[in-house]
Amino acid sequence: MKVKSTTSCGVYLPRLTKLPTGAVTVTRVAKMRDYSAVQRMHSRCSAESRTIRYFTPTSGLSTRGWHDLCDQGRGLTLITTPRADTRKVIAMTNVLHTYEDGVVEFAVLVEDAWQSRGLGSALASYALESVRTQGARALTASVMAVNGRAMRMLRRIGATTSSPPGSEVDFRVDIDI
Repeated sequence: MKVKSTTSCGVYLPRLTKLPTGAVTVTRVAKMRDYSAVQRMHSRCSAESRTIRYFTPTSGLSTRGWHDLCDQGRGLTLITTPRADTRKVIAMTNVLHTYEDGVVEFAVLVEDAWQSRGLGSALASYALESVRTQGARALTASVMAVNGRAMRMLRRIGATTSSPPGSEVDFRVDIDI
C-alpha cells in the first residue's frame, strides 16, 4: 500500500475518487515523464473539447508547454487515471499562480469518454479544497461561453461570474481563510 505524500504545495496525493458511476480514479502530481500519456489523452479528446479548454484549436501541448505546467514554482498540474489502468491519463488539472498575490487560476481537460460522469466536478472541488489549505484568497477560471459543462461545474463550487457576458466568461471563488 502506498503512503500518501505531500507535494511542495501541501496537497496530499495520490487521491482516489469514486465517481457517481462507481468508477474509481487516481489523481497525482504530473511529472515530465507523463508527457506522452498526456499527449495520447489529447488525441482522444475531440477538437471541440481541446478548443474550449485552450481557447484555440490545438492537437496537444508542446514539450515546452508541458515543462512549464510541471514546474511546481508556477503552480500544480495533476493527472487523473482510472484506478484499473494508471498508465492511461483521462484528465489534466492545472492550478497555476497568477500575477495577483494569493490568486490561482484553475483549468481542467477531461477526456470526452469521461465527461458527464462527475470527474470534472470532483477535480474542481479538490482544487478548491487544496488551494484553501494553501492560504489562497481566490480561485479564478476563464471559460468559453459555449462551455456549459464548465460553467455548471464552476457554479457548483461556488464560483460567480466576474466579467460581463461575452465569448469568454471569467469566474471567481473568493476563499475565506
